[in-house]
Amino acid sequence: MKQKLWKITACPYDCPDGCAMRGCFDGNAVTLEPNPDLPYSTFLCGKGKRWASRATSAARLSSPLARKGGELVPVSWEEALDLWAGKIREAVDRCGPLSVMYLPSAGSMYFSKKLLPHVFASLGGYTTKKGNLCSSAGSFGLKQTFGEVPVTPPETVEAHSLGVLFWGRNALETHSHVVPVLKKVRERGGEIAALEIRSTPTTRFADRWWRLAPGGDWALAAWLCRRILDERKDSAGWKEHTANPGDFEAFVKGLDSGSLLAAAGLNGEQAGEVYSWLLRFSPVTQYPAFGAQRYLHGDMQFRWIGALAVLLGAYSGKGAGLAFSKDEMALFPSRLAPSSAQVRSLSVSGWPVELEGLEPPVEVLVVSGADPVRQNPASDLVKKAYEKIPFTVCADFILSDTAGASSLVLPITTFLEEEGDWRGSYWHSYLVRSHRVLPPRPGALEETEVYTRLARRLGIDCDLNAMKEEMDREMRSSPMLESAGKGVYRWNEPEYWRSGGKKAVLPVRVPETAEGPAGYLRLVTVHRKEYINGQNWDVPSAAEIPVLSMNPSDAADRGLKNGDNAVAVNSRGGSLDVRVAEDPSLGGGYCILPQGTRGVNLLTDPLVSPGSGAPFAESWIDLYPGKEDRPEK
Repeated sequence: MKQKLWKITACPYDCPDGCAMRGCFDGNAVTLEPNPDLPYSTFLCGKGKRWASRATSAARLSSPLARKGGELVPVSWEEALDLWAGKIREAVDRCGPLSVMYLPSAGSMYFSKKLLPHVFASLGGYTTKKGNLCSSAGSFGLKQTFGEVPVTPPETVEAHSLGVLFWGRNALETHSHVVPVLKKVRERGGEIAALEIRSTPTTRFADRWWRLAPGGDWALAAWLCRRILDERKDSAGWKEHTANPGDFEAFVKGLDSGSLLAAAGLNGEQAGEVYSWLLRFSPVTQYPAFGAQRYLHGDMQFRWIGALAVLLGAYSGKGAGLAFSKDEMALFPSRLAPSSAQVRSLSVSGWPVELEGLEPPVEVLVVSGADPVRQNPASDLVKKAYEKIPFTVCADFILSDTAGASSLVLPITTFLEEEGDWRGSYWHSYLVRSHRVLPPRPGALEETEVYTRLARRLGIDCDLNAMKEEMDREMRSSPMLESAGKGVYRWNEPEYWRSGGKKAVLPVRVPETAEGPAGYLRLVTVHRKEYINGQNWDVPSAAEIPVLSMNPSDAADRGLKNGDNAVAVNSRGGSLDVRVAEDPSLGGGYCILPQGTRGVNLLTDPLVSPGSGAPFAESWIDLYPGKEDRPEK
């Protein structure tokens, strides 16, 4: 029997787990399995496993497509590149380099994606996006408090934390490789607790959980800060690590406890249980959720959770910090990063609205690693804005919603067909160097090759393939990396709380919270374990009508019951057919839809939160039975 030839690679998904994989190709099918050289890659989730069938799928694109007569038709790479380069020249000659917009997202977390903007920077400038759809507001709030997003390695949690508190983070759905760490905490006599707006796999796994009101995390954190200070249970030495301890303490003691509890959606007894649990299981590592920052006050959610961590001893002992996210590309060689004298940035969630009246206008839009027509809030406005741009380009390996709306579609390889790229994690401190598992799909090109060919067409000296090789050499020789196995490297990453000299600036204000139209429900969209937002084309269940979960009383008020079909509408005129699921674990006044399925973002709004975040949870809808005409609101 022929021996399998295994190659090392890593899942490219925007997921904290950053799993290392081994892959092999027998000429027909791809086999993937976890690579145990990365300790946290103990299994592959359904999302990761599906890359085996995706790489050989009949849905893969194998030729560029250009829009002619309103239809996308196959063209050669030569024609596609000539068309693209010609449109860029025309736009730059007419309106200047800012008329070219490059719109990337997190469709792949590989390091080479940071090289792609070099071509546009070489034009003398370009327009791009700022912020991201997942963590912008939370990261902004933490930077406001700590100067950076603090790092608490999972090894610290495993070895030192006695408690782990999830603030709305449904880890068993979206961060499942943390479970062995949680089990180690339990083995040492610790507990896992969760604060959530509904029952989830994580709340059912936890030793205890409390239901919060959506967006009320900050209020509970502030109430806990006051209780800690009132009862003098604050950690010794926290003031030495704080730039404004007096102002903070005076502000907290002036807060009204009743108002805070009302905003949090808890009564005094429930909040007291959280307080007692935090003291009993100290040191506690707190895990705020990506969903917890998807409010217009998302930055303040994290500022108050950060303040609570400081009072509970984040600086004084291991295992008492917080963990959210971090820069997964922190070790990317900075000298290889593109730079330009002119860069105009539009917000990741508001750019379709911000394009209106922009000078110079965007004449060419290039999309990489993104599907904004499905992923972004207000997808109806996204599509309208997208169609108004004279020339749009999308690079993808399938015909995504955005590719289908584009002027030009470029077929690209998957990570399994590429060699010598790097992947980090925004949870653990391991990096993986990828190897090619199978030959590239005929007709598809790696993005570094695509952009290098474009540069040649434009007369620009910009070889991204050579830059990628240079990046690879520098990474492999980096003194900061230690080999942990074939293709797996360990970074002795500094732990923020113990790195010394830093002082936190604690919050001295509370946020204003938004209210929706009278009678409407707050819409909260949530991650699913089956797919990443906008990447669910090969999940059979994703084609079904979306299931909207709501409190039984809210359903009854609208003449609905479990299993009924309904129409969800928003004040902007967007509508979506849904199926109602009564969920008594939800409170009143809000409802839940899964992210990523087609049509969900017809209901969300293109708002912008501090840090250029995407406050999805500030969208509001109403529901009506069936598909009959709805009354005017």
